[in-house]
Amino acid sequence: MTLDRPFWGEGYASDAADALAELAFETLDLDVVAIGYERGNERSERFVESFVERHGGQYDGVLRNWTRVGDDVLDHHRYTVTREQYEA
Repeated sequence: MTLDRPFWGEGYASDAADALAELAFETLDLDVVAIGYERGNERSERFVESFVERHGGQYDGVLRNWTRVGDDVLDHHRYTVTREQYEA
């Protein structure tokens, strides 16, 4: 899921990420989920770091020139949370 700039900072990401994590682990029986933010989106950065802190997980690294946002191509900072981390 990607939220375009007009939607950044509106609080949509928190509810969506929690619901998707629950769906991924409890319904789809996945082993890991990825979450991230684009360079320059400080609110999403704070949210993602808070989500990962709440549910466990770790920072995996940066994917350079990964996400097109309008006319820009931005770096994507990626985190993952495993089922075990989520359940802990």
